Amino acid sequence: MADAGELAPRARICIDFGTAVSKACLCLDPAMPLEAGVRPIPIGAVSGADHTLFSPSVLFVDSGRLHFGPSALRRAQGGIEGSRDPLLSFKTVLGAQDVEAALATRIRPSADPTGTFRQRDALVLYLAYLDQLITDALTRMGDLPIGVGRARRRYTSPVWRAGDGRDRVFETIFNEAAAVSLKLGRLLVAGEGISIAQCRDALDRARANPGNGRLETGVFEPHAAAATALAYTNEPTRVVMVIDIGAGTTDIAAFEFDERANPPALAEIKEARQCSALAGDEIDRLIINLLAKKRGMIDKEDQARFLRTARLVARELKQEFFAQGRVTFKDGWRTSSIRANDFNEDQQVKAFLNALGNTIARSLAIVAERARRLHARPFDIVLAGGGANLPFLPHLVRAAAQHAAPWAVDIRVGPLSPANSLYSGVDPYFADVFPQIAISVGGSLVEMIGAPTG
Repeated sequence: MADAGELAPRARICIDFGTAVSKACLCLDPAMPLEAGVRPIPIGAVSGADHTLFSPSVLFVDSGRLHFGPSALRRAQGGIEGSRDPLLSFKTVLGAQDVEAALATRIRPSADPTGTFRQRDALVLYLAYLDQLITDALTRMGDLPIGVGRARRRYTSPVWRAGDGRDRVFETIFNEAAAVSLKLGRLLVAGEGISIAQCRDALDRARANPGNGRLETGVFEPHAAAATALAYTNEPTRVVMVIDIGAGTTDIAAFEFDERANPPALAEIKEARQCSALAGDEIDRLIINLLAKKRGMIDKEDQARFLRTARLVARELKQEFFAQGRVTFKDGWRTSSIRANDFNEDQQVKAFLNALGNTIARSLAIVAERARRLHARPFDIVLAGGGANLPFLPHLVRAAAQHAAPWAVDIRVGPLSPANSLYSGVDPYFADVFPQIAISVGGSLVEMIGAPTG
């Protein structure tokens, strides 16, 4: 098989460890037309997920075996009575202040009752699993250069700390994952899971003899979203503000775009950067709490069982609620429902929306002032991540703009989606999911617009 460097020397694959779901994107060459050069990788089609482009970021330990992705979710649903939890999201490690300390932490007993694994082990195993998904998915895509699966890898991160050695830590992780992927192969994606003993043996061998994970760099997530916005827009602006509402955090950042440079420059407005816990998980919690109030609880054991059950399907509950204005949840023989008015009138919901609006306003005031000095009118506020299509978000952003900079009326707010006329060049197939895959897409493209500072 030919080396990827011979046929696609600028190819790279970017992995986005979403808190809820993981995504990956192949960029054959950032200089190619977007429709030909950028190819989201259908890892969900391989894992058996609900959407071809997403795979749940889940690991579950069960009866001496490890399960990943959709299989892990199914096993976790069956483990509710045993007070068992899946290991959800591998992203928290990426945002830790002390990455090495976070990696050394043991997984809590409810997720790993055997006490076998640390966070580092889980991340290595999950990366190896993703490597198998990517390898298989690339073979399904067709019309790709031979060996493109060996393209350089990138990962997206919720934090950006240039020069802190973070990439060196994750280079080691990627190299060990490559060795584990080679050792365990298709066992990682087998429906019946893989034994703890096999995983432990592969991890130990990988520590002693790591492979080549081909890690190129980490990419700051809002920077990736801004790169996507500017690459796909029909009307680029001088200033772009990104609000990336993920499951775990809401990341806000802003950038000045200079297309006169070669490659075009994208400089961060560092004063506007914020990372807030006011995100999708909090909305999940609010919806679950409202359902719990309607349902009522028999005792603490009943409450714990309800919460475990609801959390496993929180994403689906939220989607149904905002799409239909109501949601019904069946828990055993009991059923509870909430409507839009229940949500809108809840005091905790109002407090959440007020706090999120104030957070957005703080960044927006800085960005609006910069845009005014640069005579950059209009400027874009782009919504990315799984929360980009939340129906209340555009109104919340415009209200924040009115509060923070009432003179800045010339703004454009919208999700990174073909539904927004600014991005009508995007394949309509991606209309509903484009805000979620935008991070992996932009992470594979950022070379064309430079790197953020600070």
